[in-house]
Amino acid sequence: MLPYRAHPLLRNGHLQTLLVAMVGGQLPANQTLEFPIPLDDGEQLMIHQEAGAMVASDAPVVILIHGLGGDHSAPYLQRIAYQLHRRNRHVWRIDLRGSGKGFELAWKPAHAGRSNDLAEVVRQARVRYPASPIRLVGFSLSGNILLKMLGELASGELSLSAEEANIQEAIAIAPPLDLQACSDNMDRLSRRIYASYYVKVLEKQVELKRALWPQWQERPTQPRIKTIRQFDERYTAPLAGFKDTAHYYGQSSSIHWLPQITTPTEIVLDKDDPIVTWQSHLDAQFDPRWVRLTHTRYGGHMGYFGVDDQNRMIRWMEHYVVQRMSEVC
Repeated sequence: MLPYRAHPLLRNGHLQTLLVAMVGGQLPANQTLEFPIPLDDGEQLMIHQEAGAMVASDAPVVILIHGLGGDHSAPYLQRIAYQLHRRNRHVWRIDLRGSGKGFELAWKPAHAGRSNDLAEVVRQARVRYPASPIRLVGFSLSGNILLKMLGELASGELSLSAEEANIQEAIAIAPPLDLQACSDNMDRLSRRIYASYYVKVLEKQVELKRALWPQWQERPTQPRIKTIRQFDERYTAPLAGFKDTAHYYGQSSSIHWLPQITTPTEIVLDKDDPIVTWQSHLDAQFDPRWVRLTHTRYGGHMGYFGVDDQNRMIRWMEHYVVQRMSEVC
């Protein structure tokens, strides 16, 4: 696999992270089929399946899950999905609960612990493609959801068993393994620019949800929210049924589930990620027969503007995921 080499002018985690929001890049001409998946509490989430060229019925199914505040239309997801579909893969992009095209299908918030939702997506993929290997890639917050689900599957904590899921491989890109540590990090003054960005994105979504759902209308609007923790205190924790943020972070952090994982799993984290704490990954315990860590430098959080072996600019993260998910296992 092509190792990550940061572009020589972008050897800075903050710069790489900021560029992601500023430089969306070109988008492919994706053709998709959309369909909802029912959840156990009566809500639904939306799936976007790459369509167009024929794919073998028993080809691998690759499930891609977006990060905090995003949806299926994230540029990196579109490009990865397009490339994988061209490589004879069934590709599903998920709109997490209440996100994207599934906005009107669920009033409850998506959050870092919704492993049951992801397990239901895997169940439906197994039903539709019984002969296909299933592979998953979770980005940022959804990387935590993915890792939590894998640990719970192995421990028999979900209605879906590990044998039924039969997941061949998983990759978590920049997952916040310890939500409390990540929230503490985001409360720092030096991280205020990132907190402000996410809060702005999330509050725009809240405005839309307030117009549609009475449960959101009942939440207070003052004082003004400035941090992710404050957002979780006002919205995520109470609307998702947690007692408070400490309960939410403790119950939803995947770091507690890593030792149980028995699926071939890779966790990718950059040492200069300004959002996900490096220390939480150093503290993580797991079985190296199943879980391996891939560490990089100067890639930031979901940045990874790098160069290939001919020194041409590439978005290495996307290149890496496509190559890994295209391998024949």
